[in-house]
Amino acid sequence: MPLTYPLTHFEELMLHQDSTAFPTNCFVRMRFRGRLDKSGFRAAALVVVARHPLLHARVQQQRGRYHWQVDDPAPDISWCDGAAEERPSFRRLNLEREHGLKFVVCLHEHESELMVQFHHACCDGLAIFQMIHELLLAYTMETDRNANVSLPEIDLSLLERRGSLGLTTGSFLRNLSRQAVGLRGVWQFLTRKPSHLLPHHVPQRDEPAPLSFPSVIAHHFEPDVSAGVRRAAKRAKVTQNDLLIRDLFLALEEFRRSQGVHDPTSWMRLMIPVSLRQKHQYQAPAANIVSSVFLDRRATDMEDPAHLLQDLSEEMSLIKRRHLNHLFLYSLWAQRLVPRGLQRTARPKRCQTTVVFTNLSRVFARSPLPRQEGRLQCGNVVLLRVEAIPPIARHLNAALGVSWYANQMTITLHHDPRAVSNEAAGELLNGLVRRMRESTKEK
Repeated sequence: MPLTYPLTHFEELMLHQDSTAFPTNCFVRMRFRGRLDKSGFRAAALVVVARHPLLHARVQQQRGRYHWQVDDPAPDISWCDGAAEERPSFRRLNLEREHGLKFVVCLHEHESELMVQFHHACCDGLAIFQMIHELLLAYTMETDRNANVSLPEIDLSLLERRGSLGLTTGSFLRNLSRQAVGLRGVWQFLTRKPSHLLPHHVPQRDEPAPLSFPSVIAHHFEPDVSAGVRRAAKRAKVTQNDLLIRDLFLALEEFRRSQGVHDPTSWMRLMIPVSLRQKHQYQAPAANIVSSVFLDRRATDMEDPAHLLQDLSEEMSLIKRRHLNHLFLYSLWAQRLVPRGLQRTARPKRCQTTVVFTNLSRVFARSPLPRQEGRLQCGNVVLLRVEAIPPIARHLNAALGVSWYANQMTITLHHDPRAVSNEAAGELLNGLVRRMRESTKEK
């Protein structure tokens, strides 16, 4: 296994975006019935982290280029006593000095909470759930000697090609010709000026992060609502993701109006991460195999919710057919050719994205672990709930994550309390929840 890997364009973008005021850190919060065994968890974490080189690596600069320096695995695990109402604190993970992964476990009398913190330069959301699933398998094997499970195979050679789109010269040229239609979208991206979610004083990069970092609220839907979203999307002949994006746009506009922000011609822009994994890459170690697409809408585009839904569905279908999700990575490649180009992209002077929306779909759906009422039995504990928490950034005040686990849909809102107060964040999330409930009843 190589001891160093050059950073890909996307990894370098995440590295430059990171700052004291806005850590480029993601989280996964998990709740278990039962108390996690300390020795079993430590042993499982060591086994699993060793399988994923970028999760035990630091970033070093050599001759103007950034590289991963892979170290010996040494999982960073903190424990807190939930009975003492002790709230764990989180700080930015500095990749120049430490690894980009941390575990925090809070033990309560009859339950446990696990918070997985990771730097987005190390891997994306699907990859961290891959690692977490392996952790649950390894923990089960440590605490239940009769467990009939094993860890899946990992192909370390795929790590060296993680930044490639897997295109030959011919397929690249064909792909490029199909993407000519996307040049109009690139022009729109460059010329439009999306609005902040709410007007606010934008902190400088070197200011401290909020004491409450990460500021997160979540809503867990009842199974009937979760199933209702699927039925509503089928009735409208769109995807569940299309429906959720429509509801989010409507909820954002309603929220801004309630906060005294109303400009029918101003743009709101959603950034939507999309996986680029091909079938064989699901055996790759944790990494970023991801791109992003951007959707812009104004208040004047939302007057007819049914038309908005069809319009968004058609745009997302075009993106998929023409592989326009590759354009973002092509743009990073071009910017890397310019001195400090990626740094300028990662540190914009004005708002480039209003909100991030990431849909991780169903997590642990194919796990071999036994289940209790649809929930994974992991040795002496049962996984009750899962929350995926995407990062925020300077000018980007809110990021929402959606996932399904045990037939239950969960939505999280990670917000910047310096721009969006806890009360305002609750209003935004409640508005989105109400919209989604209404969508399940649409005919």
